[in-house]
Amino acid sequence: MEPTQAIPKVFVSRETEQEIGSGLRSLRPFQIEKVKGDLSAGTLAWVVGRTGKFIGQGFTNPGKEIAFQIVSIFEKEKIDAAFFEARVLAADEFRQKTLKFSDAYRLFYGAADGIPGLVIDRFNNICSLQISCPGVEKYKQAIADALMKINGVDTVIERNDFRNREKLGLAVKKGVLAGKARVQTVINEGGVKFEVDVMRGHKTGFYLDQAENRVAAEKYCFAGCEMLDVFSYTGGFGLHAANANASVTMVDMKEAIGQARRNVKLNKFEERVSFIEGEAFEETKKLISRPERFDVVSVDPPAFIQKPSEKARGKKAYHQINYNCMKLLVENGVLVTSSCSHFLSMDSFLKILGDAASNAGKVASIIELRSQSRDHLMPLHGGSAASYLKCAFLRVNSKKS
Repeated sequence: MEPTQAIPKVFVSRETEQEIGSGLRSLRPFQIEKVKGDLSAGTLAWVVGRTGKFIGQGFTNPGKEIAFQIVSIFEKEKIDAAFFEARVLAADEFRQKTLKFSDAYRLFYGAADGIPGLVIDRFNNICSLQISCPGVEKYKQAIADALMKINGVDTVIERNDFRNREKLGLAVKKGVLAGKARVQTVINEGGVKFEVDVMRGHKTGFYLDQAENRVAAEKYCFAGCEMLDVFSYTGGFGLHAANANASVTMVDMKEAIGQARRNVKLNKFEERVSFIEGEAFEETKKLISRPERFDVVSVDPPAFIQKPSEKARGKKAYHQINYNCMKLLVENGVLVTSSCSHFLSMDSFLKILGDAASNAGKVASIIELRSQSRDHLMPLHGGSAASYLKCAFLRVNSKKS
């Protein structure tokens, strides 16, 4: 690295220094006491204590909510293309060798893998990445080239079309970065096939965070079982139920359920799956007035709480949809219910479920509490905040008179 006197520096307090030692990697403006040198967006700089002692190095983004992102705590580590390649390949090796993921998985997850602001998902032969750090953006092509070295990968896509990019001072874009100009593939998740359109699907192309929860839900289904999949989208939970020979009803809006229809055909489950096109709250309310009941109900809604000001309204929405779903269960039925809202804790989610059960005239017991799949590693510092996905498996019965 260049002589230390030329390196821009970000000074932090003793308290922040201790937090960095415990794993803090993203600094907010209030955690920075002063700066020295050129600190334009994406500049490589040092984080130092009040005395100038080296703490870490990373990239600046002044004036933004995240003002500095630390990528190394080693003074002599060179931050270059080789650095990014090594981090990416090490993360992939851990997923494949230790966690035993092979076909579709979160290959790289920000600070937990050593580079805040970088997310990479693998879908069979295609990798899809998102970047939310100007400094990492400079190495985007080097990251893509590294991904092409992974066995079986022949295409790298950038899905940098998420709304926060502009707030970070980064251009919104998507397209092929390396390899073949393909955007569609098929993945295998626990014996169930899914068609993935990496360019058109949500986020990086497909929700991998629920993968192990979908596989886990399959074991509660059986031949002759009646299963209801609410907010089915690609059909994830319902397809796994059909894989266990259950009869499945999927509920979602017409524009959302098209992918589920294609996945049903892909798996040859047409005789086991039916569809209800419509708004989930309304359709589940209609079902309550009908005689049919279900052995298993899955409800995987979008985030009803996307910012703190939406908590009250969002909690009501979670209460109502879970109330409806509990009403639709047989005795000893199983509810698989999820929330992906960052601003709702597991304890708060369970409180909502308890209230919904009581109001529905039901008694619910916890079978399993789960979070995102193991490939979505979480940093120790702030790990509870990173655990955004709540998934509860509940046994539901009627209250005894």
